[in-house]
Amino acid sequence: MPATVVKFPATDLRMSAENVLRGNDNGGYTVPSRATYPHQWNWDSALAALGWAELDPSRAWRELETLAGARDRQGMIPHIAFHTRVPDRLNGRLRGALTTVARTYARYLPGPRWWGRRLAYDGRRISGITQPPVAATCMRILFEGHPDEARARALLTPLLGWHRFLLEERDPRGTGEPVLIHPWESGRDNAVEWDAPLWRVLPEVTVVHRRDTHSVDAAERPSDEHYRRFLTLVRRGTRVDWAQSRLARGGAFRVLDPGFSAILARACADLGWLAEELGEGRIAEESRAASARVADALRARADSDGLIRAVDMTDETTLEVTSAGSALALLAPGLGSEHMEAVRDLVTTGVLASPYGVRSLDREHPERSARNYWRGPVWSNVTWLCALALEDHGDRVAAAKMRFRMMEAIEGGGMREYFVPDSGRGLG
Repeated sequence: MPATVVKFPATDLRMSAENVLRGNDNGGYTVPSRATYPHQWNWDSALAALGWAELDPSRAWRELETLAGARDRQGMIPHIAFHTRVPDRLNGRLRGALTTVARTYARYLPGPRWWGRRLAYDGRRISGITQPPVAATCMRILFEGHPDEARARALLTPLLGWHRFLLEERDPRGTGEPVLIHPWESGRDNAVEWDAPLWRVLPEVTVVHRRDTHSVDAAERPSDEHYRRFLTLVRRGTRVDWAQSRLARGGAFRVLDPGFSAILARACADLGWLAEELGEGRIAEESRAASARVADALRARADSDGLIRAVDMTDETTLEVTSAGSALALLAPGLGSEHMEAVRDLVTTGVLASPYGVRSLDREHPERSARNYWRGPVWSNVTWLCALALEDHGDRVAAAKMRFRMMEAIEGGGMREYFVPDSGRGLG
C-alpha cells in the first residue's frame, strides 16, 4: 500500500529544517545523523552550509572552514573527519540525553583505526578517501548571498589544493577526470553501476559488525555483501598507506564517475569565479583551465543518446547503467545542447523522472529497489544539483520543476535522507 503523505505548511517546514540543523550542530560542523553518521561527512557538510546561510551566515562560513581544516598533507579533503566525543558546548541535560549516542562515535564502522594513522591539518583523524567536491560551489553561493572577502580568500588555497589533488594524484594517466578508488567516493555508495567492478574484489573481511542497521531498516541500506567489499577496499588502502596515485593506477576498484567529474568541473569554475572576484588572478586562471579540462574529457565520451556514463578503468569498459551519475554530469560547464536536452528529458519525463525528484536508478532496471539507498530512491541533494545544472544551462522551467518535486518529497515525507520515488515516503 502506498504511504500516506501529509504535507506541512511552509512555516512548519522551515522550523523543522532549522531544528534538524541545530540538533545536529557539533559547533563547527553538522553531522548528517547522530545515530547513523556521527562525524563530519564531506559533501553533507558543504551542503549543510547552505542551510546555515539561511539562519546564521557566520556559522555557514565556519562549516566550510572546518571542512577545509580536515585536509591531509596532499591537499585531499577526506570523506570523513572523525570526532570522538560529544561536544563540550552542549549543556548538561543534552549531554545526558546523548550519552548512548556518544558511544556511536567510537563504534562507527569503519572508525578511525581502520584508516591508519591519518591526521588532518587540524589534528583530527580522517579517512583515506574523498567525496564529491561540492564545497567550492557552495562557497560561491554563500559568497553571493553573504560576502565575506577575508573568509573566502582564506578558503581559496585549501580548495585549490583539493582540486589539484584530484587532477594530479587521481589522474595518473592524464585522462582529464579523477579516478575513484572506492564506491563511497562517488557519494552513491551502492549504486548499481559499481556492482561489476566491486564484485571482482575478493572479500578479505568476512564478518561485518554493523551499527547502521540498528537505526535504519536493513532493507534501506547496502547489503552485507557490499560492506564486505567496502571494508576490504579500506583494508587494502591502509595496507599501502593510502598511496593515492598508486591506487588510482592499479587498485582493485577504479572507476570514472560522470557525476563526480562534473561536480569537480563546476567546482573549479566556481572557484575561478571567486578568485577573480577577490583579485587572485593566478588561482582564477588555473581553476578555469581545470574546469575546461574536465568538461572536455566528459564531452568526449558522451554516448550516442547524449548521456555520459561511468567507466570501469580496470578494462576501460563503459558501465551500461543509466543512473543519477548521468544526470549529475550536466553540472559540467560548457556541455552542448544535445547533452543538456538528453539530461532534461531524462529527469523530467524519462527513466529517472518521478513526482518527487530524480531517481537514483533507471526505473526499468532489473536491480532497482524503491527503498534501497542508491538503487532506486530519490535523493534531495541530487534533485537540487540537477535543478542547479538545468538553470545554469538556461532551462529555468525544468529547474523550477525539479525544485517543486523536491519540495513535494520533503513536505510529504519529512526531513529524511531519501524517498520512495512513486509515493514520496521518507526513508533512511
